[in-house]
Amino acid sequence: MIKHGFLVLPEVDQNELRARLGCQVESVALVPKCLNALNNCVSARFVSRFCDITRTKNGIDLGFGKITSKDLIKNLGQCKRAAVFAVTLGSDVDRLLIKLGKLMPSEQFVTDAIASALSETACDEAEKLIFDGISHAPRFSPGYGDLPLELQKPLLTFLDAEKTVGITLSSSLLMTPTKSITAIAGIIE
Repeated sequence: MIKHGFLVLPEVDQNELRARLGCQVESVALVPKCLNALNNCVSARFVSRFCDITRTKNGIDLGFGKITSKDLIKNLGQCKRAAVFAVTLGSDVDRLLIKLGKLMPSEQFVTDAIASALSETACDEAEKLIFDGISHAPRFSPGYGDLPLELQKPLLTFLDAEKTVGITLSSSLLMTPTKSITAIAGIIE
């Protein structure tokens, strides 16, 4: 069963934002202005689906293809089930970033950093709704370790992400909206 919906996001994590900006948040005067503009266009949504983890000779199968990633297999440990999910801040964030990039590059840089940090916050909030107190392994995304980005296409298809939350994938494996994240997290029983 596919579960999807909107996310109510708390304030952006200051540690994550500091890492994205590369400096103390307080030292960037544009943060409040950029955060306000971003908050006016974010439409955070998620989609998730639980699946069985089938061990194969060379890896695992999550129901949308055989995966040989040693890093993902290690991350999932002995889990027998997993949640596959995607989170997005929405296409209005992309439009804002494009506009700022043409008119105010410094604001675009700060807004992009905030949006990236907010994407991680959205994943944290989605995990709370998806797992609802169930123990789970840390999320693991295509592009981490040896888990190939090519997994994005079958993963997004498995989630029916284009229809449910509006995430599409380009031929170069970039997601639109750009502030979108996909992940897999094993359920610890």
